[in-house]
Amino acid sequence: MSNINSDNNKDKLQKLNFGLDILENGQIGTYYSELFNNETNKLLYSSPVTNTISFKNKLVFISDIPNYLDTIKSNDSKEIKLKKINTYQGSFINLSKYNTIEDYLINEISTKERSEIRRRQKRLDNCIKPVYKMYYGSISKKEYDIIFNDYRQMLLRRLEQKQSYWEELDYWKDRYATTFNLINEKKACIYVIYHNDTPISIYINSVYDKIIFNEVVAYDIDYSRFNIGILIFIKIVEWAINNDFDLIDMSKGDFSYKERFRNGTYTFQNHIIYDTNNINASIKAKALILKLNIIYIVLPWLKKLKLNKLNTLYKRIKNRHVFKEFSSQPEIIIETEKLLAIDNFNNLKLINPNNDDYTCLKKPIIDFAFLNVEFIDEIMVYMDINNKEFYLKGANSFQKIVIK
Repeated sequence: MSNINSDNNKDKLQKLNFGLDILENGQIGTYYSELFNNETNKLLYSSPVTNTISFKNKLVFISDIPNYLDTIKSNDSKEIKLKKINTYQGSFINLSKYNTIEDYLINEISTKERSEIRRRQKRLDNCIKPVYKMYYGSISKKEYDIIFNDYRQMLLRRLEQKQSYWEELDYWKDRYATTFNLINEKKACIYVIYHNDTPISIYINSVYDKIIFNEVVAYDIDYSRFNIGILIFIKIVEWAINNDFDLIDMSKGDFSYKERFRNGTYTFQNHIIYDTNNINASIKAKALILKLNIIYIVLPWLKKLKLNKLNTLYKRIKNRHVFKEFSSQPEIIIETEKLLAIDNFNNLKLINPNNDDYTCLKKPIIDFAFLNVEFIDEIMVYMDINNKEFYLKGANSFQKIVIK
């Protein structure tokens, strides 16, 4: 009976993701005999041994292969067919022509954009005095757990703000379970911007050879004035250049920052590999090829009609429980007033704004620091004991805050 079941399972569809199942798990040689980076003209993998049994009586579907990575299937048999289907557009930055981050910015970014990046970076350094850290090759479990917990909270809070949903939440547990070992094996890296000991922006990336694959970015929305999502991205580009990486793969997605910072595009592909000698595998493969061709013709039209937003809305409603912590918080109205000075301290009490009772003050204080170029840890916060009014005192500026 077991032999019959084994035979019946031979032509069943085997689904794999190129990055997660093949690159991260070191399985290139099982499916491909050669991997060549056309953008950097670099051979990434080659094997003189041809795998003759991997595809025998099988149907294999491999998703999300960047077409700048030229692949040759790991089988020279004429009966084993490989069909490549184009899917989405991706973006990348080819770093091979740059020696410094300044080289990149001058050649790829407009003067106005460079000026804005430098302005916000200077504000962040002056107002927050952050610590920048890349975890690559080594991370403690304690640091890792803090980063992943904060990354999820930042993501949830941002999506609640946008009233949106991102499928990354579906894979959070899997990513948490695997990324710790991948970092220590130099197959992944995490860049973190800290304010004191607290992460305020986190970027998770996969690594293969000298390619960085951008995966997930999250940031504390209270620091949005600094445009911190862009600043952490530039920091990764700088780190990659300084560490002799060849390319940053920005993946898919229609985001404006990708158009602004990329210097090339590519096409994702799905690969269908099947044994033509197996009738069932061959029929299923051809049906799958037809189905996928139709899907990727129709999808752009659905996107133009914005029907993809209905799918996002459905997923958000289905998973609304994950946003409970943030959606249940009462709406707070905050009014601010710039002052020339604080005239009367008689009814004012100096408070610690990091106390949980004053979380509503966090963003107004950060905004005050940004607008007035004040070092946030030296801002003094006073509460009027008679009402819900607060006063901020910086080195050169003052502000009144009213909570309603």
